[in-house]
Amino acid sequence: MQKGEEMQKTLTAAIAGLALLATSTAFADTTIYKITQIDPTARTVTLASGKVYVVDMTINLNNFKVGDQVKVTYTTDATGKNLATAVAKP
Repeated sequence: MQKGEEMQKTLTAAIAGLALLATSTAFADTTIYKITQIDPTARTVTLASGKVYVVDMTINLNNFKVGDQVKVTYTTDATGKNLATAVAKP
């Protein structure tokens, strides 16, 4: 194998690894906790776990109140923000 081919294979593997790492934060996860705070202006919900979730505009925050047990489906963006794609009472 020539040196140029080796470098190309190494670079291709590195790019594939970075792509996999970048997309790993896009997978949805789910958690269930009580709501401890709702900020309708910032569109955030804080759960008893201490995590804050930015709630998608399609979710009506008026359906929830502090103390409600909720199931939150979310992704985490590249900056570490938790983005809630679904919020429901279990």
